[in-house]
Amino acid sequence: MPNIRRVLTAIGLAMAISAIQVNAGAWAQQNTMRIAAIVNDDLISVFDLESRVRWVVLTTGIKPDNQNQRRIIQQVLRAMVDDRLRLQEAERLGIRVTDREIDQEITALANRNNMTADQFISRLEQRNVDLATVRTLIKASLAWTKVSRRQLRRQVDVTDEEVDETLDRLRESLNEPQKRLYEIFLTLNAPDDEGDTRQTAERIVQQAREGADFKSLAQAFSQSNSAENQGDVGWVAVSQLPPDLQEEVRNLSPGQVSEPIRTFSGFYILKVTEERQRSISVEDSKLDIYQIALPLPGNSSQDQQSVMLDLLEQIRPSISSCEDAEAVAPQIEGANGVAAKDVRLGDMSQNLQQALANLKPGETSPPVATQRAALLLTVCSRDDTGGALPTREQVINKIGSERMELLERRYMRDLRREAFIDIRL
Repeated sequence: MPNIRRVLTAIGLAMAISAIQVNAGAWAQQNTMRIAAIVNDDLISVFDLESRVRWVVLTTGIKPDNQNQRRIIQQVLRAMVDDRLRLQEAERLGIRVTDREIDQEITALANRNNMTADQFISRLEQRNVDLATVRTLIKASLAWTKVSRRQLRRQVDVTDEEVDETLDRLRESLNEPQKRLYEIFLTLNAPDDEGDTRQTAERIVQQAREGADFKSLAQAFSQSNSAENQGDVGWVAVSQLPPDLQEEVRNLSPGQVSEPIRTFSGFYILKVTEERQRSISVEDSKLDIYQIALPLPGNSSQDQQSVMLDLLEQIRPSISSCEDAEAVAPQIEGANGVAAKDVRLGDMSQNLQQALANLKPGETSPPVATQRAALLLTVCSRDDTGGALPTREQVINKIGSERMELLERRYMRDLRREAFIDIRL
């Protein structure tokens, strides 16, 4: 018969161990539900924060060890605070983001990673990332876009003079070396924040240099509108950058990441991925032209060609625009009028290249004879950069986007200043 005291002791020990395990589990659960931050009336729990950290580790390629996760906690928490402020402002303005809109963004995000939405969600579960975390950050991004459009869009105006000046500057830099540039920007909200913001920037630089994906870091932490495009600034000549950034970018080789660059409004972290040297020749010019053609009979004589050319020469002084040419063409017996767009000068025959090479928009060439017709060519527009310059519409959108970004930064700065924010970690 077993010793009763030993049995009771064993039962008591088992119960004690069980109690310790239960209490430990309860403590862990309680710890994850602790408050990481308070943003006005909203709470950010440690559970939410840990899930967002795991999301950042998953998407950026940061090595998922405890040391790295501890390093990025403050970066992630700062981004989460901003997301809460954006959502609160959208709610105040009565702006809604539907579940369908969020679902569409999740599907698009999955497709960009060559997955279906279900596969994407399964991947999140495997990496212990709460789906609600991803839905919240997508919702905040969509909500802020709607807030900006409603509150700020009407304040943005771009004049024709500004577009012309921008195109002139870009034209002057066409033959300069260009670099493909990516950026991460951290806003400096107040002078007292400089130390913390610099430390955050230095941590991001370290993560990027240790192998984390710069584009994903930009998406996760950058406070510039370029974050939506993974920080992609595009191909730029150094002379087109703000003076604060020029020297640093000039010294960056492909693959290198800059140190944090202090500017008036915050800190930039830059990466160059490629370099190129462009050389534009007159043959690369692209023209829109209007052509008046008088067909020549087969095996026409020199005299017949001269008659046709003389006729077109008499008409030429009456044409000072493509609209004039289009109006005149039907009045010439046997003539055909044809508009041609985006024609590369170098793809034309030699005699047509010579006729058009130095013509400005609105000017008409001397009559030109080909095997089949006598031609009068009017230049409607021309681009001597070979398509290297953006269109006026693209310039308007870029200037408008830059101004929207400045307004959004001020908007967010004001929201932070007016908010009650209590960081508990």
